[in-house]
Amino acid sequence: MFIEKIFKGDPRTSLIKKNIAASILIKGWSCIIQFLLVPITLNCLSKYEYGIWLTISSILIWIDQFDIGLGNGLRNRLAEAVARKENERARILVSTTFVGMFAIVMPIIILFITAIQTIDCYSLLNISPIIIPNLNGILIVSVSLVGATFIFKFIGNVYLGLQMPAVNNLLVVGGQTISLFAIYILSLIGIHSFFTVAVIYTASPLIVYLISYPITFNRYKYLSPRISLFCIKEIKGLFALGVKFFLVQIAGLVIFASSNLLISNIISPTEVTSYQIAYKYFSILIMVFTIISAPLWSATTDAYTKNDWKWINTTMRKMRNIMYALAGVLVIMVTLADLFYSVWVGKSIQIELSLSVSMAIYIAVLIYSTCYSNILFGIGKIKLITIITCFEAIIYIPTAIYFGKMHGLQGIVWSLIAVNMLCAICNRIQFSKLANSTATGIWNT
Repeated sequence: MFIEKIFKGDPRTSLIKKNIAASILIKGWSCIIQFLLVPITLNCLSKYEYGIWLTISSILIWIDQFDIGLGNGLRNRLAEAVARKENERARILVSTTFVGMFAIVMPIIILFITAIQTIDCYSLLNISPIIIPNLNGILIVSVSLVGATFIFKFIGNVYLGLQMPAVNNLLVVGGQTISLFAIYILSLIGIHSFFTVAVIYTASPLIVYLISYPITFNRYKYLSPRISLFCIKEIKGLFALGVKFFLVQIAGLVIFASSNLLISNIISPTEVTSYQIAYKYFSILIMVFTIISAPLWSATTDAYTKNDWKWINTTMRKMRNIMYALAGVLVIMVTLADLFYSVWVGKSIQIELSLSVSMAIYIAVLIYSTCYSNILFGIGKIKLITIITCFEAIIYIPTAIYFGKMHGLQGIVWSLIAVNMLCAICNRIQFSKLANSTATGIWNT
């Protein structure tokens, strides 16, 4: 009876609650993995090498986002098709996305491999060839494995479109779990190989997606992709919405992923480690908020398709209360930061209180922005978000370079706070206008 009361509500709300409950367990394990991976990886790599790997990882993220928005386009369009019970169209959408992913990934891999062989990667990343002797080979293998993962990652978008983000989270954490155990074995047997660590991190997600493919489409046979079902008309529709998501993703990557590169180049790869440790600690709150807010995206698509604004507004009021509660938790985390760092990574890595405070403010801004953006993404009103995030991306790098040279690591975090504040404010205004039916012009696109 108690369980039934927790999950009661209309079918849409009940499904959200079930996904949140499952995601709490899955993301909780993911959080444990992320924290265990840092000290275990530092047992295999030096602080300098670990900083290099974090920098390389931020580059690999670019490949993961180069689907030109197909994945998120599928997420919205599939949710619409399922809401309207258009099963045949749903299968065409899945098939079109799968073929499109494959067609995109090949030139991307070739482009990156060509760039790796042409550019002086050691100078670009400020890396010593004595410490990392085969950087080009490591980058080529990593790019190839991430590219292969890119193709099959659409399986996660299928589950997101079916309003089952918990399953998508399970796929992600499955790869992380493999990485954890493999890196732990390396540390036990005393292997300190940068190349092996890179292969483990990049191959683990691919293994999970390859296993999940037959399981997924045996269970959901009506969505099983076929090359013959590829549809030019549908891919245009996916791109029409997806390109906007793609621009938002790329702009976000310029802001987020370039931070490691800027820190490595302007300051030192060692400082990348300090930055990431502080970020991983405070991003626990991002993870918690994502668990709660992620199901809202596709659920909002379903509600908006059915013109159920009452549900959308009620849900947003609840999300605001959660957001304010998390702001209080951030304050507590700042006071406990030094103790947590010392227990987590030991005394060898010192992180200043000012960095922790700045990182907490940065996370608060991201949570505030995400609170509204997930709803706007579900509605499909993302033109303004696209414009704002592209503008942020343009001004971020010169801003970060200037303040990074003036104030070091602290200056780069200040730059992150400043540029992300723009989107957070605009998201809030746009949602209010849409909810009150006063949105016109750019606010209604």
